[in-house]
Amino acid sequence: MSSTRIAKPGTPFKQWRFASANQCGLMGNLVAKRCSQIEDASERAPIWFLQYLSHQPGGLAAHIAEIFPAEDLKTNPPEDLEKELFETCLSSELSPRNDPEWRLAAAYRESWIKKHPGAVETTIGRRVTEAFDFARETRSMVLVDGVARIGKTFSARAYCERSGGMARYVQVPFSNDDATFFRAIARAVGVSSSLQLKTLHLRARVEEVLQAGDLLIVLDEAAWLWPQTGRNYSLPGRISWLTTALVNLGVPVALITTPQFHTSQRRTENQTGWASEQFIGRIGHIERLPEVLPIQDLLAVARSIFPEGDEKTWQALAGYADLNQQTKLAGIDALAKRARWLAHQQGRAEATPDDLRRAMRESVLPVAFVSEKAVPARRSPARRDARATDTRIADRMNFSKPVSTVHGLVRR
Repeated sequence: MSSTRIAKPGTPFKQWRFASANQCGLMGNLVAKRCSQIEDASERAPIWFLQYLSHQPGGLAAHIAEIFPAEDLKTNPPEDLEKELFETCLSSELSPRNDPEWRLAAAYRESWIKKHPGAVETTIGRRVTEAFDFARETRSMVLVDGVARIGKTFSARAYCERSGGMARYVQVPFSNDDATFFRAIARAVGVSSSLQLKTLHLRARVEEVLQAGDLLIVLDEAAWLWPQTGRNYSLPGRISWLTTALVNLGVPVALITTPQFHTSQRRTENQTGWASEQFIGRIGHIERLPEVLPIQDLLAVARSIFPEGDEKTWQALAGYADLNQQTKLAGIDALAKRARWLAHQQGRAEATPDDLRRAMRESVLPVAFVSEKAVPARRSPARRDARATDTRIADRMNFSKPVSTVHGLVRR
């Protein structure tokens, strides 16, 4: 390491001395080169897992105690054990099956996946999982399409988390410059994303990792892949890169889209004359998600987001989300956060059903607000009384009736 990163005592304060190079994780392009020498995909998976962990908060050092047995921890300093894991991921002289550190990493990966079962078992979660599994196994591109606020992002993040490093989540940035786009992917796959790097270098490093073919790249907010400008000469460079540099070379890709994606696609075609047949022809599968979630799914999400509640609380949350179709699952999350904040304001560590009831009473449903602003003269009595309906749900949270009754209540 360069000695310029070490400041001697008494020298002037320099803030960049805290940005030491030893804070970096395993470089994805170097790990990709190492994995290219390993034929068995099951032997490559633990190496990618260690590389993934090295870029999480705390790095590999945060997992040393869980990876190594107690005897090794007593006789070896943590930094030496971390170095051994780095060598496992980078050294071509080590055979995975004969490397004790590799075996420990493989065992830890299995336990990690078991501890991260993934998203709530809902209709959306199952269909997202099936689509992503298809993309990985067939090394093709899938498009998961659905309206906003039904849990696509939550399910995608959970899938990537439990994949053990084999799927990487990227939220496509809202911008037109390529540097921002490739920098977002570079962070996800663990290669250098310095602001000093030119777009050409960022793209080359990203391609070096992804073209190895092991990692599924999940691109959320995929509508931003299309040019975000009205100029008629802005061709879809990001889309073209996906098809030529990734999909054509067998890199598994998953796009998470909303109706805005197709609107942007049509606008690009109309403004530029660009033909989308090449892009459409490379989509291996389109998973169209339902627009309305069944009440059973809403109940499952309510239990997951607000575990401190009880059955009556979860039923009320499910009824609230079913009424408020504009926010859907986000409405449950917003109410849970508000309830916990109210509890914190009163000096309590955990929220109670009373806190949630208060949050529901104080909340104004966006659907009611939009109706009042957009069509005040034509709003129906059901819309006019949306907040009153919301209050009735909160007031009757202590009912002991089945979920179907709640479903009927929010529909009245």
